[in-house]
Amino acid sequence: MNIDQLIREAASWLWGPPMLIFLSAVGIYFTLRLRGLQFTQLTTAARATYRYRSGAGKGNISPLQSLFAALGGLIGNGNLAGVATAIAVGGPGAIFWFWISSFIAMIIVYAETRLATMERVEGSDGTYSGGPMHYIEKLLGIRWLALLFALAMGFKSLLATATIQSNSIALASNSALGIRMIYTCLVLAALTWLVTIGGLRTIARTLEKITPVMVLAYFVTASLIILSHLDALISVLELIVQSAFTPAGATGGFAGATVMMALRYGVARGFYSNEAGTGSSPIMYSTARFDSSHKIALIGMFGVVIDTLVGSLTAFVLLLTGVWASGETSTALTTSAFADTFGDAGGLFLFITSFLFGYSTLIAWSFYGEQCFAYIWGPGIRKFYRWAFCLAICFGFFEAELLWSWGDLLNALTVLINVVAVVLLIGYCLPKRRGELRE
Repeated sequence: MNIDQLIREAASWLWGPPMLIFLSAVGIYFTLRLRGLQFTQLTTAARATYRYRSGAGKGNISPLQSLFAALGGLIGNGNLAGVATAIAVGGPGAIFWFWISSFIAMIIVYAETRLATMERVEGSDGTYSGGPMHYIEKLLGIRWLALLFALAMGFKSLLATATIQSNSIALASNSALGIRMIYTCLVLAALTWLVTIGGLRTIARTLEKITPVMVLAYFVTASLIILSHLDALISVLELIVQSAFTPAGATGGFAGATVMMALRYGVARGFYSNEAGTGSSPIMYSTARFDSSHKIALIGMFGVVIDTLVGSLTAFVLLLTGVWASGETSTALTTSAFADTFGDAGGLFLFITSFLFGYSTLIAWSFYGEQCFAYIWGPGIRKFYRWAFCLAICFGFFEAELLWSWGDLLNALTVLINVVAVVLLIGYCLPKRRGELRE
């Protein structure tokens, strides 16, 4: 067995029943301990996202900037290429499990964000830092595990995030414009360097401008496609639910999928998209100005809702247009769906969207990896990491499926370390006084 096959099989096993059972059990446990907060506090979270946008107290950026920056990391090509891959391999039923994983993700993100913002520290360079490595060390007192987490996330951003996002963008540019993938990767690396070299405030200002525009544009365009196929919407919903519990037969270029394949790809792509349990977005929220860890955690939780909405739009576009069974995968499949309705303009739009989604994710994740490496080796490593991250982007022309398998494998490692830590520390997230969860 070669290394490529070993990586794929390890990723498939981790993101199959073991991870589903583990995360489902954790989600149910957190839901019970936190009184169904992701359901009862959903409208409060939406209000908090607007009401506390300026923030108060110490920090580097505003809560709204931290949300847009975190969404820049969440809403990437996992919402385009990842969802497409889930359907192309796991069938329509994968989207049902994608939704289930999102409900679990919301309560996990609340808990990890609250812990991260409670235990953040101010670095010697003035940058606030929080995340799993800090609460694992300070609250659990396990320094070696904190270092392992930081090392895993730092290398995940280099070996997986940088290459996966550039790969998805390069595939879209090749499909829409015929540009060789290596050229797209080189340009993307240069553009990422222009932002990341300026540090946190430059990253936050850039994502504050990019994120709202790209999400709104995608929402409007995808909604137009959905509205044009509205008569088939009920049938598609039935197909999603049916395929989640019964095998999907072969059709067109689709080879068919078992229930286990639908579950594996739906859960894996869901958690890869919203990053719940990885501890990534809490690193960004820890840099914000806030006066309540509960409020900023609610904002973090609402970010999962927005991310899930974007991924769901992609799913409906693929299923309603019927291109999901063409045999294509990744961004090329999503490009076909938009081109089916809008012709060449649709393919061009998807390329621009893929570029912005991936570019924003690269910018945000460069900061996450940088913070992890700075935790291990100090702030002096920051500039070196920024250069290394941009160099890694240049290698996004490798095979997409192998890159996604690397991402799943490293994602699983960070999730396992962080979620176990949050389970042990969930008591710190409980209300300290009557009515706190309604503030």
